[in-house]
This record gives sequence, structure tokens and C-alpha cells, in this order.
Amino acid sequence: MAMTEEERFRFDLTGFLVRPAILTPDEVAEIVDQADRIRHNPESLPPEQRAIPGGAASLLIDHPKVIEVLHEIIGPDVRLEACGLTWRLKGECHGELHGGGPGQADPIFGYRVKNGRIHAGMVRVVFELTDVKKEDGATCFIVGSHKANFPMHPDHMSWEEGKESEFLMRYECPAGSAIFFTENLCHAGPVWKRDTPRIAILHAYAHLATHWHRLKIPPEVMAGLPREKLAYFREPWIADFRTSPATINTMERFMGNEEAPVNTDHQP
Repeated sequence: MAMTEEERFRFDLTGFLVRPAILTPDEVAEIVDQADRIRHNPESLPPEQRAIPGGAASLLIDHPKVIEVLHEIIGPDVRLEACGLTWRLKGECHGELHGGGPGQADPIFGYRVKNGRIHAGMVRVVFELTDVKKEDGATCFIVGSHKANFPMHPDHMSWEEGKESEFLMRYECPAGSAIFFTENLCHAGPVWKRDTPRIAILHAYAHLATHWHRLKIPPEVMAGLPREKLAYFREPWIADFRTSPATINTMERFMGNEEAPVNTDHQP
């Protein structure tokens, strides 16, 4: 069990978890430089690095401090569903409060605890690449809403000062931190209040048996990833019973089979 008892308690109680400073300052600087070029001068990068998760950002795909948590809260069979870069300027927001409530029963987004184990559906991981204070306007959550049995009440669906829910919680962390949250937790990207931009990378991980997002990563970026990282994008299935014995869609099988396809379909 890689998570501490306190981490499991916090994730189950609130629906999110902060692991501070899992990246070194040099790693943060390299990814920030790539992000800046992607946004402002993509031609300065080779084609395979012009989108996330190529280039320096590829180390986030299977970062051990992330994967060990996902193995506990999703399971050992994990896929990376989607990746994206957030570059939010002062005054910009990224989505109203959404999620929470009875959606916990959904087979993709659901959340439950059984026999001492957490079983989360889709889990988002935010890699904060700048220092974040609670008042800055990073991601916020209605804590506990991932287990709510009733629809979100409108009185708790605002982040505006003087109107926000008593259950709304924000976090602060140094650059290089990872924030995990279950997709059924009510969350939002409120207005960014700092003069410097918020730079973050957002991953969506899910169980190997489920599939929500259509992959949008450009083929040239996928082609530039090493095979051990491509394995996290393998197709969503567990067993192929056309063979005898059945073929199991393991990481090891993918690594040892150059013919195993990776879905590079990035249609809208």
C-alpha cells in the first residue's frame, strides 16, 4: 500500500488529495519551458513535442508518485484517457462547478469503498507547475460531493465571494505538486486572480476496461513516445477470448508485442 493511512482517509473523506512537490525544480522548469513554447512559439519545438504529453511532459505519464496512488484507487490496470495543458491568465476561468451527487453510481465516474479498498472511476491528476495559494483561483471542490446521494443543491453551486458553499474547499501547494480527484467530485476552475498565469497539466486516468474520451493527441506526438509510455494509451479491453488461452491486455504483453496497436484516432 503506497498511500499512507492519512492519504486514504483524506481522499475518501474529501474526494481529493494533494501530493506536494513530487517534481524537482529542474523538471518543473523544463515542462514550463515546453508549455510556454507550445502556447507562444510551437515551431521552436520538434513536431513530437508540440502537444502534451510529448517532450519534457512525458515524464508525467507514469510518474511513480502518481502511478502508485492510481494503483490503489483505480487498480493495477490503468489507462491514460486524456491529457491537456492549462494556461490560465488573470480574469479567466475554466468551467462552472459540475459533478457530484448520484453520479457516483455511474460505471465510469463512480466511487465506492468495499472490503477496505477504494474503487474510483475516472481520476483526474492536476500537475501544478506554478506555486498556488488558496486565494489564487486554482481548482476548487465541494468536498464529500463524490459520495452524495442527492443532487447538488443550487445553494452550494457558486464560488463567488459571499455566496460560495460552506463545503467549498481550495488547496495550496508548491510548483511540481500533483492533485488527485475523483471525477464525480463537484469541482470547477474559478477565475484566476494572479498577474502571472496558472500553468498546469491535467491528466484523466481510468480503468483499462472503460473508455470515455476520444483521443485527441496528434499522431506525431504519440509516435515520439517510448513504448513504456505508449502502454498507458493501449486499447480499453481486458481479455481477448478469440485466442486459447485468452489473451490478457497486460502492460507486459503490450511492451513485448510491437504489433499491439495504439489508438491514435484524434477526431473531434
